[in-house]
Amino acid sequence: MTKIKNRHYVIRNYTEEDADKIAQFNVVLMLTYCYNGDYKPENIFCAVDQENTIMAVGHLEFDQTWSIMNKTNQSIDYVYKLNLDISISNNGEWSSLLPIREELMNCLITRANEIKNQFPERNIRVCHNISTDKISDIDYYLSKGFMSKRSQFVMKRDLTEEIKNVPHSDKIRIINWKMKTKEEEKQYLRAEAKGDLEGISWSLNRLRWTKGGPEWDTFTAFAGEDVVGSVMTWGISENRSATESIFVLPEWRQKGIAKAVITEALKFLKEKGKSEATLCVLSDNYKAIALYQSLGYKIDSVFLEFGFDLSS
Repeated sequence: MTKIKNRHYVIRNYTEEDADKIAQFNVVLMLTYCYNGDYKPENIFCAVDQENTIMAVGHLEFDQTWSIMNKTNQSIDYVYKLNLDISISNNGEWSSLLPIREELMNCLITRANEIKNQFPERNIRVCHNISTDKISDIDYYLSKGFMSKRSQFVMKRDLTEEIKNVPHSDKIRIINWKMKTKEEEKQYLRAEAKGDLEGISWSLNRLRWTKGGPEWDTFTAFAGEDVVGSVMTWGISENRSATESIFVLPEWRQKGIAKAVITEALKFLKEKGKSEATLCVLSDNYKAIALYQSLGYKIDSVFLEFGFDLSS
């Protein structure tokens, strides 16, 4: 348990009693802490004032790169990531809470180093994504020793425009797959790992958390009983949904499967009354960007990933 006292507030680890107070300024964050098992109380810090009001909260989340932490043949240069975020309540502005942000950041970095000490031979980086229009946030993270590591595009598809049919192999079938059993969830995660260049996948906790969210669906391609490709959708707002977690197994690529599953998802969302679909893609993933452009996606915004490499 971490606890830092100040005359006006205390910074301490999260407890279940904090959930309702966090919900007053960030419902999604509250639900994440309550129902996503990847978020541990020892990795969440709350700044609480004398009236027991939560002024700000910060956390570390294990990135999906940790899914291959135990691989014995992993390169010694591979970087495992801890995602960091700090949120403020609606009752103030950062200009009046700068000392709290500083102490929350210090607590999070200290905790990250504790985790690093458990894996002394691994390269571990603390990461935070920032939109390129958030200049003050960029300045702040640079001042804390973070460096820009890579960029990603948010691409948007206007669903009010025509969505053309995409032919695909008659050897596959595409279904809206609900993954109702634990074995089906594991089947999906195994396929996701096979479809990733590095072999990484979501955790079971993250998959279940996402499944429990609003308007969640998948459109998954099967060859017989085997998963060969997939895309997930979930609600973001009344008009917008995500089209994310897109993968195709290597041996099934160049057969139109990615286009087919994405097109099925876009049609589904349009029928549901959505007007926009978005996805994120690394800015140097040229093949994926070209694929998404061919399906009508356009660049909407740019995010930078800032990273702080922990010392051995």
